[in-house]
Amino acid sequence: MQIRVRAAIGAIICATLTGLPAAQTGIPKETQLNPGRVTAGAGNFIAIGCVSREGQSTTPTFVMTDSRAKPPAQYRLEGDADLLRMHVGHTVEIGGPITPGGGTNASAPTLKVQSLIYISTTCVKLQ
Repeated sequence: MQIRVRAAIGAIICATLTGLPAAQTGIPKETQLNPGRVTAGAGNFIAIGCVSREGQSTTPTFVMTDSRAKPPAQYRLEGDADLLRMHVGHTVEIGGPITPGGGTNASAPTLKVQSLIYISTTCVKLQ
């Protein structure tokens, strides 16, 4: 009887340890959810706002709307597409260097994602 119980416990432990890496596949490989907080200054910028996706192309464009500014500021996001896709519709803080928008149509500046801090599962209008 004890041998069967030990065998069952061993099988449960083995199944749990085998399934653990499979359960973690929701996080894109080689992606850090919070690689470290970036502080403003020294070429870095901090924006807090809602992440959205523009278009349905194979190379998606992600945009952040920072509603703290009047009118709200928009930034094109340059970073890990899998990480940004997970945060569409969420309020986050993103830090990194910013480059002005180029081209003839005054496009939004680009914010390179070096830090992403999750704030909320919904987009909220910050005052």
